[in-house]
Amino acid sequence: MTYREDVSTTTRLRMTPTRTLQAWERTKGHCVICGLRIDGTKESWFVEHIRALELGGEDVEANLGPAHYACKSVKDAEDHSRAAKAKRAKRGDLGIRDPRRARIKGPPRRLPKRPASEPVRKWSAWNPFWPVAAGNAED
Repeated sequence: MTYREDVSTTTRLRMTPTRTLQAWERTKGHCVICGLRIDGTKESWFVEHIRALELGGEDVEANLGPAHYACKSVKDAEDHSRAAKAKRAKRGDLGIRDPRRARIKGPPRRLPKRPASEPVRKWSAWNPFWPVAAGNAED
């Protein structure tokens, strides 16, 4: 069964100065999220995984690039949201339920009405004070 997002965990390698420089040079100093040029001396930036590791991205140089801190925080929030949604979908597909989650019960079920054991008599048949038709009178 294939899932929309792979939620496996990828091991993270150490971010060395060499890897940082390779990521910078590969993109020529442009943010991989917004595409704007980063002034490395004046702006805060971070080496970001283009496809997040928690979404199945690999920790290779082709998946790395510089990003503004502001762009990174927005992307991280979206990545975490997508990963959580993918994990919930995968657990649901596998039938795994959270035991801490309370089940909400609806109103109590009403039992179906039982049918009468004998037909209901009409008012005139069982009421002795009901006027009887002239042809049906007993003397």
